[in-house]
Amino acid sequence: MKYFYEANAALFAAGSAYLLSRQYWRSNNRLRRPGAEAEPSKEGDLEREIEDQSDHSDGAHGSDPSIAAESSEAIRRFQIDYFLVYALAVAADWLQGPHIYAIYKYEKQLPEKTVAALYAAGFIAGAVSASFAGGLADRHGRRLACLFYCASYALTCLTMLSDNLIILFLGRLCGGVSTTLLFSVFPAWMIAEYHNRGLQNTELHLSSVFSKMTTLSCVVAIVSGILGDALVAYFGSRVWPFLAATACSGGAAFLIVQSWKENYGTQSSATSSSFAGLKSALAIAKDPRVLALGVASAVFEGTMYLVIFFWSAALKSARAHAGSADELPFGLIFSNFMCAMMAGSAIFGLSSHTRQNVTHLLMATLLIVSCCLSAAVLLLEHEMGAFWAICLIELCIGIYFPSMELLKSEVIEDGVRGTAYSVMRVPLNVFVVAAHAMDQEGDEHRKHVFLTCAVLLMVAFGVLKRYSPASGEVGGMAV
Repeated sequence: MKYFYEANAALFAAGSAYLLSRQYWRSNNRLRRPGAEAEPSKEGDLEREIEDQSDHSDGAHGSDPSIAAESSEAIRRFQIDYFLVYALAVAADWLQGPHIYAIYKYEKQLPEKTVAALYAAGFIAGAVSASFAGGLADRHGRRLACLFYCASYALTCLTMLSDNLIILFLGRLCGGVSTTLLFSVFPAWMIAEYHNRGLQNTELHLSSVFSKMTTLSCVVAIVSGILGDALVAYFGSRVWPFLAATACSGGAAFLIVQSWKENYGTQSSATSSSFAGLKSALAIAKDPRVLALGVASAVFEGTMYLVIFFWSAALKSARAHAGSADELPFGLIFSNFMCAMMAGSAIFGLSSHTRQNVTHLLMATLLIVSCCLSAAVLLLEHEMGAFWAICLIELCIGIYFPSMELLKSEVIEDGVRGTAYSVMRVPLNVFVVAAHAMDQEGDEHRKHVFLTCAVLLMVAFGVLKRYSPASGEVGGMAV
């Protein structure tokens, strides 16, 4: 077992680098190929269906060097403005993520039920805030909501300096609100800004942006995992990753103030009440394709959060079964998981982004994760087997996020995007809270949770297959 995690990290990093290099060269070769920009896919390219075809198909920006230069500069500026902020925002999340359970359980010596209650408090706050946070962002400004995320997350991290249980619960409540904002208002601002800058008429497609977001998140997570471990080892306390996360939140807020413009929902949703915006989002949710995506999102992401909650205890228990008392390198293990996730995002980038193919990729992730959880039940006493099962789950997560974001960007209109995205997180939070309400000590409980999630993923697969976004009329356009 010596250097096991180091060897796996090197292997995953090399595999991810190979896949990303293939994605990069494939993208460059496609753009260099004569007439590539006007060449349609047989099944219809999903991101081209999202964008305005009429302005893009004339190829004017490809024939005029000055227009092409302006287009390249606009793409470069947009990516710098968004990705720098996004990197710092997710760094704040990733820096402290691997250490939350460990600091509660092993440093603050809290019992398992109290730790579960703290996690549940965050998800309850996320569920409650999801009913209005997106609507307020659409109405009062998504940029302002992103700034609120930075402030709220910094406060969440600073509460970890205290051992007072009330303050810790307040921190988890702020953390739940922050997570809702991270996964709703940031992509909502980005999609609106993408269209406001006219980038739908360039070679930068939304599928590429989503893929890069996932890849960037993985890279940041890998660095954050290593940095977090280094801070803990050097200072001897797990509070330091949380202080580093506070600094990242402050840096993101500074860049947002300096470089982001405000954007809102449609005029009607921006001037109406938050309740009216919520009604609009619920009306959209009546579309069976939106409901199918909502079910898949709730079950898959709920399972993901439960795996995040349990993986450190599961691997620690597996090591104890092997008779070893050595401490696990949590940050290094987390970096392994993120390398696997990055490989998944590269696989998405290399795939065809037709509506049907993206839907099939999403369905495949549900099936594979269900199988991995079933296998993990048999491997919970075997550290290497459990580790590899979780790595495969992380690879599927890397495929899942850009697939889900691309399909959601297609079926949900921009005017209520923030509201709809946050409302879709309500069942996710309810799912995780219900799971934590039944939390108990021991491997048997983890086995029951994994098996239940495996079954629910199969149900979500059936729902997604029945109401597939690849069929019918999506986003007002017939297939």
